[in-house]
Amino acid sequence: MASTVTTRPCGCVCILGLPPSPRMMTVHTPRILIACICLCAAGVAQAAEYRSAVGAYKAKDYPACARLYGQQADRTPPVRGAAYDAACCLALAGDKEAALARLAATPSDQLRSHIADDADLVSLHDDPRWTALLARHRRDMTAEMSRRDDALLEELQRRIDRDQDARNQAMLAPADPALAAAMGDVDRDNTAWLKSYLDAHGWPGYDKVGRSGSMGFFLLAQHADHDPAFQEQVLGMLQYAVERGQASGIHLAYLTDRVRIAQGKPQLYGTQFHSVEGVPQPQPIEDPEHVEARRAALGMPPLAEYTANMQDMYATPKN
Repeated sequence: MASTVTTRPCGCVCILGLPPSPRMMTVHTPRILIACICLCAAGVAQAAEYRSAVGAYKAKDYPACARLYGQQADRTPPVRGAAYDAACCLALAGDKEAALARLAATPSDQLRSHIADDADLVSLHDDPRWTALLARHRRDMTAEMSRRDDALLEELQRRIDRDQDARNQAMLAPADPALAAAMGDVDRDNTAWLKSYLDAHGWPGYDKVGRSGSMGFFLLAQHADHDPAFQEQVLGMLQYAVERGQASGIHLAYLTDRVRIAQGKPQLYGTQFHSVEGVPQPQPIEDPEHVEARRAALGMPPLAEYTANMQDMYATPKN
């Protein structure tokens, strides 16, 4: 993902978008951040040395980082992005064979778009298998791009840029009512466009807009909080797309929780967070005993791991 957004909200620690890989949030600022997810802290117990893979990565303990991401990658279903992140940590740890094996076994659409320039993988560049890997990635991505609706993606990107610009401006001056109003105007305009498109075409699948485009449509739906009935309607479309393998189950989890919270119901997947007396806490979860099973079914990391990632990323540095 290209790095264009550099600011993050504070206070209750809302994230503008669905976090990609925690390692990505540490190394590369994502272009699209997801709708307001106030941070949570569910279970904190993790590995003895580090609570999370991102904690090990930040501490430059790359063997531990590789092990923790590897555990996520080897789950059924795997946590999306974990195999790539495990490969990066393996490369940094000096285990080139294992890193290349991880990458070779990972489908092209699950490799990061910046793989050729990822500094974490520099140690692999002198291996002939690296050249072959990049050739396969370019070939597969070119084939995928040939099926996409370029005009639709250009309009979507224009709207995403407006969305992110409005939010960045509002975060710089959160007490400015004019900026808040401007952000609301952008959201309403984007929602009207999204409604019109979905009414005519339904949820666009990966085959039409790719994973990044699907993320963009999801972002606009997440920011339609002023129209909760529409967000609930989108859930049905997204559910159908997920069942066909044409949308992200993780996006479905985030929007499900967002709609339920708006309805005054407890969330199902533990994606919505808030801060209680300065301590990250999850908003109420329905049937918490089975939240991990629900998350695993959609390829999400364990709630404890996700919580630890958040705590590691937003922890106050020690002097």
